[in-house]
Amino acid sequence: MDQTTLLQAFEHYKAGRLEPAAELLQAFLGAAPFDGPANHLLGGIYYRQGKHGAAREHLGRACSAPAATAEMFNNYGAVLQALGDGQGAVAAYRRALALDPNYADALNNLGVVYRMQGQPQQAIDVFRRAATLKPELAEARKNLRNAYNDVIPAWHFAMMNDRPRNDAYQAAIARNVPGKRVLDIGTGTGLLAMMAARAGAASVISCEAVPLIAERAREIVALNGLGDRVTVIARHSTELSIGSGIANRAQVLITETFSSDLLSEGVLATVEHAYRELLTSDAVVIPRAAAAKAYLAGGAEIEGMLFAGPANGFDLSPFNEFAPPVLAASMNNVPHDVLSDDFELSHFDLKARQFPMGSRPFTVTATKSGVAAGLVQWIALDLDGISRYENRPSSGPHAESHWTQILHRFPRLLPVEAGQTVRLAVRHNREQISVDLAEPPPSSP
Repeated sequence: MDQTTLLQAFEHYKAGRLEPAAELLQAFLGAAPFDGPANHLLGGIYYRQGKHGAAREHLGRACSAPAATAEMFNNYGAVLQALGDGQGAVAAYRRALALDPNYADALNNLGVVYRMQGQPQQAIDVFRRAATLKPELAEARKNLRNAYNDVIPAWHFAMMNDRPRNDAYQAAIARNVPGKRVLDIGTGTGLLAMMAARAGAASVISCEAVPLIAERAREIVALNGLGDRVTVIARHSTELSIGSGIANRAQVLITETFSSDLLSEGVLATVEHAYRELLTSDAVVIPRAAAAKAYLAGGAEIEGMLFAGPANGFDLSPFNEFAPPVLAASMNNVPHDVLSDDFELSHFDLKARQFPMGSRPFTVTATKSGVAAGLVQWIALDLDGISRYENRPSSGPHAESHWTQILHRFPRLLPVEAGQTVRLAVRHNREQISVDLAEPPPSSP
């Protein structure tokens, strides 16, 4: 058939006149139904019009043509992706890349599907290639940043700049590691490992479970001239054993695998495994103890965070059934009522070799009258008996910590008088600390 029709259709398409272009292509394909370029162009028009089923049909024909191009497979992949066929889209993008390995748009599109499928490392790899091959492809750079965020939480940056934490660890490390074999668990940027090397450790093995972070930690260690003294292993510490990742038992363990609620990053199981498999019997652990501290708290700000009540003249209290018992929230510079002295909810001696689940009754005395909404909890670390760190809520311009505080919500607002005791039940299951009001048993009728 005369190619003039196809050229006219393409001119209409470039000018945004999709309907005339589609009419010409339909006529053209009536005589040549398997023409690759015509099916490709008509499929692209249908895709732009949201007619994904028809787009798939024509782009599939285009990709079946003997001279199918990388662009055809890339566009076919986009249609399959829009239709929810992730596996088909991946296959189409890979065919495009087999024809043109440097096709940045196909790499970017493939990364989008990998990210949707929960494969962040594969997504990062192809987004990186796309951004390198085509720096002007802003979408690839943006997608790469988003994929990084899937793997690397934003709290890493606050942690790096938490000066009180850094100084406390550095002082304890300087006192305890000279001449010793050191194991650093959860290295992140490699900061604590580099502190140990600079303080004169005989060797430092540093493990990081996220390969991307481990890769960057190696770069940072090398940048700071310590590549010959710090070995970064891209594995979780529980995957290490003597002869596999580590040659000799370490004499010092350094770790900061604490979450804002203290336990949910699995620190207890990590330390238990280290004692069994990776440490000498007399090893020093930094920190040597960790505690969750708290006080009774109330006030309008906390009540508004934890309880539903009247709003614009409506009673919303039935929604309280859905309220979470535990809420992570920074209480620095947040006005609230402190209704008791500080006390320890849970204490963990990290020199112990086992950490069974535990529960205990606890009684706290109110030091101020008010309405208690729950407890405010924070972290307290004893690094080595000399250096200590805690992130008790405070006010002022330098109050922030990379760890936030935790609110334990009482099942109801509890009026208290100064001197009144409040009975609590405190439990931990090795992964989380929970607090309940220990209500007195109902009186007999």
